[in-house]
Amino acid sequence: MKRLIFILCIAFVANNSHTYAQENNEPLSVSVDVASGFVWRGLLLNSLPVVQPSVSLSLGKFTIGAWASTPWVSKWNQSQELDLFVNYGLLPFLSLNVTDYYVYNSGLSDSYFNYNRKQTCHALDVQLAFTGTDHFPFKVMVSTIIAGNDLNDRDKNNFSTYIELGYGNTFQRVDWELSAGIVPMASSFYETSCVNVINLGLEVSKSFQITQTYALPLSVKLTVNPASESVYLTAAITLF
Repeated sequence: MKRLIFILCIAFVANNSHTYAQENNEPLSVSVDVASGFVWRGLLLNSLPVVQPSVSLSLGKFTIGAWASTPWVSKWNQSQELDLFVNYGLLPFLSLNVTDYYVYNSGLSDSYFNYNRKQTCHALDVQLAFTGTDHFPFKVMVSTIIAGNDLNDRDKNNFSTYIELGYGNTFQRVDWELSAGIVPMASSFYETSCVNVINLGLEVSKSFQITQTYALPLSVKLTVNPASESVYLTAAITLF
């Protein structure tokens, strides 16, 4: 409880600075999320509560930044993650993204600078993301791992690909989004031995006004992974 109160106090102070930066069109963005667990593309990476900070800098059509996920309680089977990313806006509704995922767990070397593909915790992902238009309000994202710890049975890069479709709207001031993700090939990276649907999701979110200048966004997501027959329910708040 003391930790939660401390984090909320920081959030109130930081939110004022963040709001000031937004109002003055500052290119630097900082945020912190707290979530009950971490499910990514239908895969459970953390079953314990996590803190997920991020920072990004926009330079014209480019955005560079870093994102992390750390469990509140350190346990051997819980992953820690640090991602570096570069985004380029091709069009207002189309972007090209490159992300270096660094996910450490007890099964692999924890050296950040170990790039041996048989030992590394890095995976380099290239994504093409369509965010939708007024006439076509659907999201489409295609992602391919081009380097790192994504190997096939011949120790060659498997080029694991993930395709996700999404559609969202607002109902009575509550935002909702449906998503479906498929892996069109065998991939140990996505824990599937053939083409499979690994991610069906329903997320609802709403912001609660705490003060005149501070709102607390809350989201709840139900995720179903048909390939592994797993179901997850997670909640997250954005402190600032």
